[in-house]
Amino acid sequence: MNAKFLTGCRLAAAILLAMAAAGCSLLPNSQKPGPEPATPSLSPVVEVSEDYYGSIPPYKPNQTRGMLSDTKYRIDFSHLELGLMEFARDTFPTTEYLFQEGQQIKKEQVTEWIAQEKTSATNGQKKKGILVHVLEHDYLSKEKDRLGQLEGMVLGLSLSPEYQDATGQDKMYTTQELQAKGQQLASRIVQSIRVNTPTVPMLILLYQVPEANSSFVPGCFIMSGTVNANEAAISKWQPIDEEFYLFPSTDLEKKYPQQSLQFDKLMRQSQSYFGEYIGMTGVGRFMGGKLTELSVTATAEYDSRTEVLQFTQFAAGSIDQLFDKSVHVNLYVQSMNKPLAIYIRPSSGDPYMHIYRQ
Repeated sequence: MNAKFLTGCRLAAAILLAMAAAGCSLLPNSQKPGPEPATPSLSPVVEVSEDYYGSIPPYKPNQTRGMLSDTKYRIDFSHLELGLMEFARDTFPTTEYLFQEGQQIKKEQVTEWIAQEKTSATNGQKKKGILVHVLEHDYLSKEKDRLGQLEGMVLGLSLSPEYQDATGQDKMYTTQELQAKGQQLASRIVQSIRVNTPTVPMLILLYQVPEANSSFVPGCFIMSGTVNANEAAISKWQPIDEEFYLFPSTDLEKKYPQQSLQFDKLMRQSQSYFGEYIGMTGVGRFMGGKLTELSVTATAEYDSRTEVLQFTQFAAGSIDQLFDKSVHVNLYVQSMNKPLAIYIRPSSGDPYMHIYRQ
């Protein structure tokens, strides 16, 4: 897996927003929208250092979009969507496939699956089903003679570890228990999907939603499964050891004391350099017990752009000294009202710094 891919997508989006704010446009003003092409055509892909999927216009929104508007669950869709694409790259390479939002699974079908998970408890109370949401991504052929044909699917099943026992008491499944129940659920969903798409290879990802009181840390992927072409069952499951921790936090200090001390030192050095109060928080992504990505936000009231520049350079230098080069680091410098600077240090390649002029 590649944590840099996730951050590259976020950085690309930030740069496009900055260009739009400066009055730039990616589309020629002289052109007017024309009729849809009779045959599929490729959308342009900007040549950058990351691997991105091309697509076929016009854009088609996901069929299950908006389903979470009336639920209590919080899903970090940035992490979920980009995570699905990150895992998909190993099965459906960007050089061979195009991306399209999910078109096979309808909202009514997901609603039915969720309802089936909710069964009555022995005392008549309602149990909480583990299924929260289903996100589909489709992968299309790039070959000229099969351009736009569906050749792969990725499903993200968002699962909640919360449930009620027979007495109506709230309980939490362990990760291992949620993995086992998620596998059973995924098998039933795959059988249902195979009625209309019997030959398409599929990748199934189980995503554990964050706890209700967690507003900063996203959920995490806990397992992946493979459905081969022309097969009706999941042939292989692999556990995924992904964790997110808030920096600083008691949980981080207990589980990863070395990384906690490194971040504390970064905060002290930054506070000593800046003088005025600076709020510094971060979210770290751990894969297999190893820190792979760290996003840091430094918030303060800066007096000038030169002060922003000097502080960003100092903080970037401290990051390079404290955190191993294998860790992808994103530093976001901001005031209470707006972003001021970004510093990106990828795990491979050259770092990047940008100071916003407005």
